[in-house]
Amino acid sequence: MSASEKDRPSRPEDIKLFRTVSDVAPELWSDLETLTPEAVAANSGARLLPGRGFNVTYMGGDYLVDVARRDITGPPDQAPAGFQKGLVLLRYLVQAQDMGLSGRMVTGRELNGGAMFFTGPHSLLTAPVTEKFGRDPEGFLRRAAALGLAAVERGSGFACQGLVLPNIAVGCVLHPEDDEFPAELTYTFDSYAHYHLALDGIWAMINVLAEELAYDRGGNSG
Repeated sequence: MSASEKDRPSRPEDIKLFRTVSDVAPELWSDLETLTPEAVAANSGARLLPGRGFNVTYMGGDYLVDVARRDITGPPDQAPAGFQKGLVLLRYLVQAQDMGLSGRMVTGRELNGGAMFFTGPHSLLTAPVTEKFGRDPEGFLRRAAALGLAAVERGSGFACQGLVLPNIAVGCVLHPEDDEFPAELTYTFDSYAHYHLALDGIWAMINVLAEELAYDRGGNSG
């Protein structure tokens, strides 16, 4: 394996064992079942559906986490829920704490442990977005708005920010491609993000977000 391949972000869906919601570890469902549903809803900002599960707003769409059937369904204008979406939603419901947002945005490396974690195969995924929108920043902002990320002013880039999950705000800044430099995308997070979702969950969340930003209904995503 070359040095560049080692540094390339990995994707669980590239491994045949990790493709669908049914591939998520059953222990995560069991962990969720052991918690008091009312506390889960209060901590996560999800809407409790008694006897069934939770409705979670994820990337601007409503996802049904059906605990009774151990299944997850999402809105028709987003890619079907796969392994990573399932992993993120379940871990968020299990881990979210009753502390909301800090209101302060930081880079992934500034999150506790992030400087060590978000490197090499765990680098935050940007390629699907820069490849699709590197010369179309207005299209990037339109697609981001459909996922609940509103345009904001951030220096010279094309920026957006919003709640990817009820207690996790994410910001994106796209610097378009020009004659000298390739397109570049950077992410920021509410500084409490890692209290609601462990770093590997945040990494998976960004994998999903990047591919959802680049997704069209004829394509694929996680």
